[in-house]
Amino acid sequence: MANRDDVSRELAKCTECDSVYAARQWPNGDIQLIGNDGCPCGSTEFVLVDDDGEPAPDGTTAE
Repeated sequence: MANRDDVSRELAKCTECDSVYAARQWPNGDIQLIGNDGCPCGSTEFVLVDDDGEPAPDGTTAE
């Protein structure tokens, strides 16, 4: 199990419908929505959103 300090809170965007959700990113790169198992559209794939609201090309946030 990851140490709490290794998990970051991020914004994640659904790859199908572009809805944005609060999420956690785990040290291994997995993205897990906070409070949901997936998007209401049925998708379970998400990319991280950077500070200007657009996903970074590699799915991560610019820091």
